[in-house]
Amino acid sequence: MISLLIVDDHPHQADGIAHIVTESGLPFIGTVYKAYSAKEALECFAAHRVDIVITDIRMPEMSGIELISRIRESSRQVKCVLLSGYAEFEYAQRAMELHASKYLMKPVKDSELLDTLHKLHGEIMTEANRTQMYQQAVHAMRVHTPLIREAFLRDLIEGKAILRRDLERRLQALELPFTAGDEVLFFAIQLEDDLSGYNGHDKALISYAVGNIGEELLQDSFDVWYTAMNDRIIAFVLKPRENKGLHAADRLERRAKEFQRSVYRYLKHMISVGIVSSPVAFPDELNEASHKSRLLFRNREDKVAGLFAIISELPQPKLSGLIDSLYQPPSLSNLMEIGRWEEAYEKLRDIFAELEHKWTDSPEYAQEAFFVIAGSFQFVSHKEGKQLVDMIGPLYASMLEKHTTWDLRSFRDWAFKSLQCIAELAEEQKPGYRSTTLSLAQRIQQYIERHLNEDLSLPLIAEELGFHPAYLSKVYKSETGQTLSDYLLKRRMEHAAVLLRKTDSKIYEVAEQTGYQTAHYFIKLFKNYYGVTPQQFRQGQSGKR
Repeated sequence: MISLLIVDDHPHQADGIAHIVTESGLPFIGTVYKAYSAKEALECFAAHRVDIVITDIRMPEMSGIELISRIRESSRQVKCVLLSGYAEFEYAQRAMELHASKYLMKPVKDSELLDTLHKLHGEIMTEANRTQMYQQAVHAMRVHTPLIREAFLRDLIEGKAILRRDLERRLQALELPFTAGDEVLFFAIQLEDDLSGYNGHDKALISYAVGNIGEELLQDSFDVWYTAMNDRIIAFVLKPRENKGLHAADRLERRAKEFQRSVYRYLKHMISVGIVSSPVAFPDELNEASHKSRLLFRNREDKVAGLFAIISELPQPKLSGLIDSLYQPPSLSNLMEIGRWEEAYEKLRDIFAELEHKWTDSPEYAQEAFFVIAGSFQFVSHKEGKQLVDMIGPLYASMLEKHTTWDLRSFRDWAFKSLQCIAELAEEQKPGYRSTTLSLAQRIQQYIERHLNEDLSLPLIAEELGFHPAYLSKVYKSETGQTLSDYLLKRRMEHAAVLLRKTDSKIYEVAEQTGYQTAHYFIKLFKNYYGVTPQQFRQGQSGKR
């Protein structure tokens, strides 16, 4: 509903217009006010909300033009309509300057007056909607700006490419007092407490609280920008404020120690702090600074929570061989493919037990393990005729967005939860969704796994499973893409390699345990498969231990 103020020094004129409006039954008209002078109109305008003013031009003491001018001093939104019995250009020109909505000639026709009110009501509603949308956008921007700032800084620290002009534009839009080439200080903190019992919302609250404490302690001397790199690590970028650049590093060290104490005092959480000793160029050197802090958290020898260190230069990590458990047969993908889920879980446990020792050696070990494990999950999902996102759901988005910032605990949690999702879905779909041929291929593989040390052959396996050898061979080839003989040889050779690597069994004993009656035939097949004899293979593996 809109309110209307009618102003005319002739009461019968004001009353007449008010009567026309009231009797018209326009559904959007609310209160209709009347004033018989400009002074009375200003008093009414000050006391009530008025959306439309209809005023005569020629009035004693103050004209309609002057009245509109006074109204415009306090409101630019009110719609103003001028009435006059004089078709004088100067009045129309001044009305346009004051953004009058309409200039009507007396006597006003009822239809023209009502059409004008209809038009002005439409304008008022359009402007109200536009104002509401703008206010909603401003509110949303204010609410989401901290999250947008965090995500932007995280992208810069991770080294994502951005054009200089886009960088400056986004910094300005987010009201961030940083510019390309600024010398900034960088430090990172790592939450050392076990957060595995917290849900995502609680972890976000902890991260928010820690970041707030840091910002409050530092903002008197620095412009502070921070972001959570993952559930445990928060990175801070600091720009010394004007006239406070001298001894900024010393000031940061003192405040960071206070930060560490305050987090424990107020949140009862222990944090480790790593400060990069020298200023870095914004944003080009943020990624290198972040890398140094991560290496510090990984490489520290004491493994004690609450570390505080100044990072200068760290030795380049050195590789120390393969992650053996990733590649020792049977592979993770093979165990999952044939439905040996408990052994797949055990395989993951072995991988992460070894990775825990090598995690600090080089970040490439984490990358290697991730790609092998994620690849195994995708392989099995595709064998099921599904995409990995269909098998593990939200964990898929986490894999794409966060795996580069995972610590060992986050990586382990993701891997085991993903395996659980795949295992549960695969088991649920066995009766209704798996074809009989796929089930038969699995039954063949499971039978081979249980009888690897026996003299297996296609006729024997077919007899045990109750199928004709030719049919069994055809089905297995169509479902797996390889012949049954090739798969049997592959599994025997993998099993032999494990025995040679992990046991002291004689060569003939290894041959017997992999289903070969003569050592000579076994040695010949092994050399054809691996390119070396079993003895040479064992000697080469012992040199790697």
